This record gives sequence, C-alpha cells and structure tokens, in this order.
Amino acid sequence: MADDWNKIWQERANTDLHPDPWLRKVLPLLPPAGRVLDLACGRGRNALFLAEGGYAVTAVDASGEALGQLASEAQRRGLRIDRLQQDLETDPRLVLDPFDVVIQFFYLQRSLIPEMQRLVKPGGIAVMRTFSRAGNFPGGPGNPAFSLDPGELQALFAGWQVLLHEEGLDEAHRGGGLAGIVARRPMERQD
Repeated sequence: MADDWNKIWQERANTDLHPDPWLRKVLPLLPPAGRVLDLACGRGRNALFLAEGGYAVTAVDASGEALGQLASEAQRRGLRIDRLQQDLETDPRLVLDPFDVVIQFFYLQRSLIPEMQRLVKPGGIAVMRTFSRAGNFPGGPGNPAFSLDPGELQALFAGWQVLLHEEGLDEAHRGGGLAGIVARRPMERQD
C-alpha cells in the first residue's frame, strides 16, 4: 500500500500545498497553541499550515515519499515538523504521548479511530473530515468502506463534546458528500 501512495505522491509533487478549507474554518475552535498530531498526513498541507500557526506538529504517514516532500517543504519554510513513517493499516497503534489536537483528513480507517481518540489528551480536540454518503452528491470513493454512513461520525464520537458537526453539506472535489467533526474529549473524572 505504501508503494502505491509513494507513486501517487510522486505524481503530485508539484501540486500546491494549501491547507484544507475546512481546517481554516474550524481553526477558531482549536486551542491557540499546543501539540498537534496529523494522522495520514500525506504531503503535509495541514501540518505545514498548523506549524506556521505556531503549533508543535507531528505528522504520520505510510509514504516515505510524502514525508520526504513534507520535510523539504518544512525546511524551505523554516518550520520544524516531526515525522513518523508508519503504515497505519497494518499497525494502527502509535507509541506517542497524547496531543492537544489530533487531526485526520480524507483517510477513513475505522479501526484507527479508537487510537485517534486515545491520542487526544483529556480536554483536547479531535478534528476529522472525510467522505460521507450523506447528501445528494453522486460519486465519491469507489469502495463504500472509505465513506461514512449518515450519522456515523457523530456516533463514533459519542460521549465527546461536539463543537461542530457537518455532513452532506459539501461535495468532495471528486464527487460524493463530506462529513466533518470537531469534538472535545471529556476530562477524566476525579473520584
């Protein structure tokens, strides 16, 4: 799988690295500083944006090509971004301390969501945006396993404080609907 993504990122090496517009939209809901984990970061467009905003960013992806491009761009911009190459499909467990914010954009691996949630410190924020079958938008990922069912994202974050949830309002650039959530992990109880 990493080899496939290495090829894809090589082909996209000269495309712009603009952050996802939805991340820009939800930025006011994030703490103004802290540690951020970008899961399945690709070439790091969101990691670069957050690092430029003063966050301490760790970016994880299976593709060495993508992480290499991220390292080059971070160096060009004078940013420090920690990078970790790991195939999350074969090994979703990350040996990392919890973060203030964990983001995941356009990568749906349901078995990774509990790990994503574990990596958010109590009171921290999870941000997720990916494909959904909600909304009246034809197309989308060919494999239905890579799209959320309507309402699924909220169910996955049951018990968390939902700061923003949207689904079926926007069409993905390649068709299909989108869903996104910004959720705060509950503080641990002091008994």
